[in-house]
Amino acid sequence: MDGVAQRPDRRGLPPAAAWREFGERFVHALKYLIAAGGTGMVAFAGFYALVAVFALSLVGPGLRLLPPSLALLRRGADVHRRRAGHWLGRDIPSSYRPAEGKVLGRAQVMLTDKATYTDMLWLLAHAVVGTLGAVLALGLCLGSLSWLTVALWWQLVPHAQLLVWSVDSWWAVLGATFAGLVYGALAGFLLPWYARLHAVMTRALLRPRKRRASLARRVEELTVTRAEALEAHAAELRRIERDLHDGAQAGMVAVSLRLALMRQLVRDSPERLPDMIDQTRDLADRAVQSLRVAVRSVYPPVLVDHGLPEAARALVAACQIPTELDVVSGTGGARAPAAVEAAAYFVISEALTNVAKHSGAAHSQVRVRTTASRIHLSVWDDGRGGAADGEGSGIRGIRRRVAAFDGVTELDSPPGGPTELRVELPCGS
Repeated sequence: MDGVAQRPDRRGLPPAAAWREFGERFVHALKYLIAAGGTGMVAFAGFYALVAVFALSLVGPGLRLLPPSLALLRRGADVHRRRAGHWLGRDIPSSYRPAEGKVLGRAQVMLTDKATYTDMLWLLAHAVVGTLGAVLALGLCLGSLSWLTVALWWQLVPHAQLLVWSVDSWWAVLGATFAGLVYGALAGFLLPWYARLHAVMTRALLRPRKRRASLARRVEELTVTRAEALEAHAAELRRIERDLHDGAQAGMVAVSLRLALMRQLVRDSPERLPDMIDQTRDLADRAVQSLRVAVRSVYPPVLVDHGLPEAARALVAACQIPTELDVVSGTGGARAPAAVEAAAYFVISEALTNVAKHSGAAHSQVRVRTTASRIHLSVWDDGRGGAADGEGSGIRGIRRRVAAFDGVTELDSPPGGPTELRVELPCGS
């Protein structure tokens, strides 16, 4: 399939389960926006207080206030990183430079840290977007409640009126009830959307920025990556050894024993030889099949012969869940290094295995986009989500395999779904 495929809508949920999931997501969004509105109003005052501290720092007295003020800003930003990350189903790490020592030293480190200024920008954006979100949530929910309860009290209040609507007949009550339902529908669809908008804004402003790493930092990262690669390699060797021992080796031992029995039967019971030969041949076939499976798990022949796109099609065709494949190649027919293609193949294989075993999905999608310098992978499913809260060994294995190539792994899996695993593998040396 060429081009960009459209992601399928979630289907297959019973109506009761779908409404329950809709209600849970609405309540979660309402809580999120009310909390964001409360902290948003505090953020207005905090932003102007920080501006005042910065101004005082220019003449001296504000320098002592600067480190504790920025430390408080960092704690508030970390709280919202966790809340936005929980809503989006992914972690939003912080990347502050450590500020230690005396007041002037800490102030200098914080003032030269780019994260300080992105935090300030987020504080102002959160003050506006968070407060508006709370106003929207309260306005729609209270408006819906007011309109829907008109039938209970309009006869008790002379000249009852809501906004510009005079409630003086049952027809007006019916119209008010319809308006309440419209308010409720708007709240049900707009609040989760707005909560996600706020979370995405928070992630965009507060996620770590790529910066030129120091030599020591880079050496530390490469040391950790090398250790993870060696651990993954050792685990793979143990798995291959176990497969060979339990499969091919056991089969060949059984064949050897059968051959010894056949030698005995040649002298004692030659009439039993045909049956024994058939049994031995079956054992040999099973041993050879086991050996083929072990060899294919090391490096699949379809990957060697036809490349990553055809190998991905084979994985998608074998998946138990209906899966779409979207392949876009920008390499002009050139292939990535064999080790990188193998890593991409096993990432797709492990991700689809996780989808089939754990997601409860009705549909999934695999995207493969290759360029001259990178392979981009995406595995999406419409399952129950929540994978980021408790990553299993499959996701950890994917992260280790990708880290061995200095690649990037991102998992987006909010509770209720959908789940998307994104992987980027560099093809250069």
